[in-house]
Amino acid sequence: MAGIIMSRVRRLPASVPVRALCALLLLACTTTATAQPTEGAPPADTRHVTAAGELTATYGSTDPGFFNYATYAYDPLRNVRLVLDASVRPAGRLELLAQVRTDGASQVRMAALYVRVRPWARRTIDLQVGRVPTAFGLFGRNGYGSDAPLIGRPLPYSYLLSLRRDALPATPADLWRMRGRGWLSSFPRGDTTADRGLPIVNADTWDTGAQLRVAGGRVDWTGAVTVGTLSSPQVRDDNGRRGVTTRLTVRATPGLTLGASAARGAWLSRDLADVLAPDEHADRFVQRAGGLDAELAFGRWMFRGEVLASQWDLPAFTGDAGRERVDAVAAWADGRVRLRPGLDAGVRLERLAFSEIAAAGATRPWEAGVTRVETGVAWSPLRHVRLKVAAQRNRRPEGGRVRHDTLLAAQVGVWF
Repeated sequence: MAGIIMSRVRRLPASVPVRALCALLLLACTTTATAQPTEGAPPADTRHVTAAGELTATYGSTDPGFFNYATYAYDPLRNVRLVLDASVRPAGRLELLAQVRTDGASQVRMAALYVRVRPWARRTIDLQVGRVPTAFGLFGRNGYGSDAPLIGRPLPYSYLLSLRRDALPATPADLWRMRGRGWLSSFPRGDTTADRGLPIVNADTWDTGAQLRVAGGRVDWTGAVTVGTLSSPQVRDDNGRRGVTTRLTVRATPGLTLGASAARGAWLSRDLADVLAPDEHADRFVQRAGGLDAELAFGRWMFRGEVLASQWDLPAFTGDAGRERVDAVAAWADGRVRLRPGLDAGVRLERLAFSEIAAAGATRPWEAGVTRVETGVAWSPLRHVRLKVAAQRNRRPEGGRVRHDTLLAAQVGVWF
């Protein structure tokens, strides 16, 4: 069943699922508007088709340093995003879920399309197949965008590094030259056209594969096998090696949740076969990542934080068989306080640091480190309306055309 679903999803042109979901959304709106549950009937399970959406409009300062630039070439601080979710339940334990996401007027894409199967009614065990939610990290799966008083995303889930899956540096100097240039990176091996680099974890795109979630009591475990990696989710496998992701969360107390995540997968494209050593293959170059996170809530306060590390294998700079390895470590923590009903304030502190590489008597970080502080206030004047104002201070002293910047942004969000 999984193979049939995946093969059909891969053959769909980009416009087909978007049109299909739009039609499904119209049907869902009609269904949910007219259905009247009978007294004593089960609530949500009686609806076979449901839909929801969220519209957010953000306007802020120009970002010449590209501190917030995203993988789909849009600026999150100047963007209008529409997210449409739909669910079809043809049977009690079978569900088809989809999401269409638009950024601006031209970025329209199918963000999610997968089947969820729940074999047992009394056990929380889900099998999901298709373009599935990210199983890694505190921010990756849910994003908690609407309930946080901040507008920017944590650095490891948004900031673009110079690394590219279709282009490679030939020397350490090639990496040093691109520090802080992930928004338009170029290397001499592979595709020499300047293009966007990769984040540590791509929060804009979900990967394609199969995911199993098992929950019971205070423990929740999720594992996934996908065709891509954290940095580079894919629709089709293009290097012959699957990625593996796992996450475990434990609700230690009613207000405290602890999490641990790990991931591993080949991240280079097989299009680089011509520039690799004769006995090397793209599937041997791996991204490894691990992270620890925590959430603590009590009274009017909520705190979240995460530390994660990632490592990428690169071909040896000499051109012979062998590997170089570059590392990144990210840490962020934020806090939110409810000042009064509907009014929240928050702050996030972040740091992104990188390992050093040596050549010709010099030792430098391979990428420019970034420090960020963001503060914001959010107000809900109506039940389904959220207004935000945020300020962000970025510092990147080791690279990039802009070494530091202060950015302001305002956002209006409506969900339905």
